[in-house]
Amino acid sequence: MKRCALLLLALLAVSSASARYGQVNFISSGLVSFNVTAEAYANALACAGCNYLYPDPGLPIVLRVRPQSPDHHYTLETLHSGFGSANPLNLEARYTVIDIDDNSVLFTIDWRPVSQIPAVLFTEPQVEDETTVRVEVEYRLRITGAELAGNYLASVSYRIRENNRAVAHNVQVILPSFLTLRLVGQLAPGPHTVSFDYSQATAAYLHAVSSGIPLAVTGSNLERLEISTNHPTGFTVTVIVSETPLRDRLWLLGTAAHGQRFSSSGPTNGFVTLFTASDFGLVVDGGETPGLHIFTVTYEAVRNP
Repeated sequence: MKRCALLLLALLAVSSASARYGQVNFISSGLVSFNVTAEAYANALACAGCNYLYPDPGLPIVLRVRPQSPDHHYTLETLHSGFGSANPLNLEARYTVIDIDDNSVLFTIDWRPVSQIPAVLFTEPQVEDETTVRVEVEYRLRITGAELAGNYLASVSYRIRENNRAVAHNVQVILPSFLTLRLVGQLAPGPHTVSFDYSQATAAYLHAVSSGIPLAVTGSNLERLEISTNHPTGFTVTVIVSETPLRDRLWLLGTAAHGQRFSSSGPTNGFVTLFTASDFGLVVDGGETPGLHIFTVTYEAVRNP
């Protein structure tokens, strides 16, 4: 009987000692939710250097971290689980550490991937001994174009390394099926245009007639056509040229433009170029009526079934 009592006291002593390192708890917490629209995804993906999405408004994540003993320093670290390697999401976090007594900012740990496990946030000597701090946590999602549509859930925890005391919350990301097609060119009013102006180049025109080599583009405010999708079975883009007597004379990538199709069998992992303005050509035989001929070219993009 005495032996049991001594064993109980020993266990209690160990438990008490482990608590001396530090404590962490939430001041406020809740589900961090990214409910992303296709438009927001497209805008973030197209924004060089600012390709981030931010969570829906909600309760902020705020921690209180306090020391327990001047003789036992603590280490605060963060860990995450739930974002598997098959569908990686680039979740990042920023931490602002504030003295809870005078509300002064002690330091900031700038944006870093939460996938760095374990990621040491700070140790007690980095704040001030015997100082209780407030840690404000912000999240953002870096978009690369490789993300697949779906509903993702991760758990993020904050832990005192020395005694394993921890708190945790969830991060949810809902990504839509996304497809966008865009003409990239100079910023000018009106539609993008590609020109074949040989009114002052008779010799070049006659050479094209005799050789059968299509006329090259002489001017354009179009640079390229791009597409991006995260659809698992990819896309199909169809080129439609307006009905004109010369419809079949407009070429693209070495063949008639009208009816051409571009496709993929899976996600594009960001924007990819389908063609550039210089890929157009115009076939002539010498019987064309002099003057201005206008083609309207439409591109229809669909997700593959």
